[in-house]
Amino acid sequence: MATLVLTVAGGLIGGPVGAALGAALGQQVDAAILAPKGREGPRLADLKVQASTYGQQIPQLFGTMRVAGSVIWATDLIERREKHGGGKGQPSTTEYSYSVSLAIALSSRPIRAIRRIWADGNLLRGSSGTFNERCTFRWYDGSEDQAVDPLIASALGTASTSGFRGLAYTVFEDLEIGGFGNRIPSLTFEVDADAGNIDAGLVGGRLLDDAAPCVGDWSFLGYAASGDRARDALAPLFEADGVRLCSGPGGWRLATPARAGEAVALADFREARRRDAGAADNERRRAPLSSLPGRIRLRHYEPDRDYQLGQQMSQVAGGGVREERIDLPAALPAASARALAGRLAGAAADGRETVVLRADLAAAALTVGQVVTLEDGSGWRLSERAIRGDDIWLELKRYQPLPANDVPADPGVPVGAPDWPDAIGTVHVLDLPNLASPAASAPHVLIAGAGSNDGWRGADCWFVPGPGAEPIAIGTARPAAALGHLAAPLAAGRASLFDLANAVLVELVNPAMTLESVSDAALLGGANRVMLGGELLQFGRAEIVSAGVWRLSRLLRGRAGTDAATIHAAGEPFVLLDDPAALMLPETLAGWAENGAATLQWVPRGGTTLTGIAVPAAGRALRPLAPVHGRVRPDGAGGVIATWIRCSRIDAGWRDHVDVPLGEGREAWRAALSPAVPGIGPWDLASPTLVIAAGELAALPPGLVLEIRQVGDFSLSPPLFIPLT
Repeated sequence: MATLVLTVAGGLIGGPVGAALGAALGQQVDAAILAPKGREGPRLADLKVQASTYGQQIPQLFGTMRVAGSVIWATDLIERREKHGGGKGQPSTTEYSYSVSLAIALSSRPIRAIRRIWADGNLLRGSSGTFNERCTFRWYDGSEDQAVDPLIASALGTASTSGFRGLAYTVFEDLEIGGFGNRIPSLTFEVDADAGNIDAGLVGGRLLDDAAPCVGDWSFLGYAASGDRARDALAPLFEADGVRLCSGPGGWRLATPARAGEAVALADFREARRRDAGAADNERRRAPLSSLPGRIRLRHYEPDRDYQLGQQMSQVAGGGVREERIDLPAALPAASARALAGRLAGAAADGRETVVLRADLAAAALTVGQVVTLEDGSGWRLSERAIRGDDIWLELKRYQPLPANDVPADPGVPVGAPDWPDAIGTVHVLDLPNLASPAASAPHVLIAGAGSNDGWRGADCWFVPGPGAEPIAIGTARPAAALGHLAAPLAAGRASLFDLANAVLVELVNPAMTLESVSDAALLGGANRVMLGGELLQFGRAEIVSAGVWRLSRLLRGRAGTDAATIHAAGEPFVLLDDPAALMLPETLAGWAENGAATLQWVPRGGTTLTGIAVPAAGRALRPLAPVHGRVRPDGAGGVIATWIRCSRIDAGWRDHVDVPLGEGREAWRAALSPAVPGIGPWDLASPTLVIAAGELAALPPGLVLEIRQVGDFSLSPPLFIPLT
């Protein structure tokens, strides 16, 4: 329309010249307005980004591919609240957690299985099938008789719920999203649609409903087909494979030209060539080398890097400066992609040379896409056929297929998340002494856990105060830096000296865990503190013996008032205390652990197996330390005076050389004879001194000892024994 209007207007204004200019402008306007809508095939980015756009095409997956999919149904965020604390005048804490349920469409053709799942690039489910976040997971293979999902049916009603037949999709029920910033993460799935590798012939046969598909020249691990037409979906394969659409009596079909029948020799095709053909019956055209691309860049999905984008390049001999990029939405190893890029670069000159031949109507038996040979034996592909009167003009393009052999190639450095097998979890519950200031007012119960590999993500824990009591959620124990058990017995030591005679042989639950040696200054400053059974000790030297087995020497024994004289048996728990990942039992609950009847229940993050372990009778942090340096001396009047020095359960460091705080509300002592003597003792004292008069001393049998205990705010200290001589 614009061409007609502007031609007339130009003619009225400028005559013939104006009409020509108006016609040219009108043609450009018509071309811009009336141009047909362009068709788009699959793009590499389509499979990486999760979307929920109406009308977005869902690809047909072949082989094994990683795809993001489209969200087809979702609930609002589900909020849960848990209240902790609030007892004995303490403020309460309310924690909120969120989950979501959603369905994601993956493929518009049936699939066989769903393997790994990524959330925001990290593995949500590894090859073991275990989820790292708690959820209920279901998937549907896309069959024509698949049932309606019960969760969607309960939300929308059975009559209003689609079974999405013919569409493969997944359903997450109550997926916890606290680890993703309380938002729906970007999910991608490794989908297995076909067994083994696939080729262009299989893909084209399924898309074109060809009962006898051909065999392609190249093998792929997976392919994602999408586009407005089957031709658009197959276009990337046409660029990378020898398979082509060929016309025939039954319409268009897919065929590999080299295998669609033996190449036809035009010289022997008697009726196809005019016997009186002269020089005017054929034409040869050859494009300049500068018209060829300088290199071919092939982009694909790299299976060795968790299906991330990869690219391989190959130079075109004699090509220009232009680069040709081919986006192939297929999973292809680096070596195969490098070979394919080299083949495409070598074949870039095939279309450079063109031959046009005139034939009679018998040439209609030739198939577009057919490979033919000329008299000189050269191979050509029939690219176009035009009928002009009684003649048929055949346009042939050079066809010189190259061998398809893999060549060495570097896929690049993988950046994917490690896929760990299911880890075996270990959780220890320990009663700690008071390690810092101020003095503890409740038992210090430590919960430490770790797994047999780095894939263990911690344990959700519940505290059960007693038999039949309701479990109380206390949080998550994250993986400890070093946790294990004693691999060989350990003899007793002394708390006042470096123990150079003994060494700790410990086996860690995770061979990847490490221990470090420290200097004596760091050791005396509190480094490398470990709980071994009921003893707190430190080590200065750590030597690896074998995978996961360490030898610890240069020991400081009996730290924080624990018993250095303990003989430890193999198998006792070992926990490194210099670790912020350990979980402390809240003080409001720790008091319930003093009677030894409490238990701890734990389940690995994302797991379902509940394990219960006994909580030891706690209270070591409340117990005063045993006094030291006891001595008995005569008082000059026939009696004796017993003295001792107190120890504080507060670790003040003694940096100012001033006596450390007592750590109790008052100083009080209880002294008694062992064995007891009727009528003499026990004594309650306010200072670390006991005077036994001459008359009482004379009435005592020989061989007695004094038992001295400090009276704390919560309990008595272990005894100090002073012989009476």
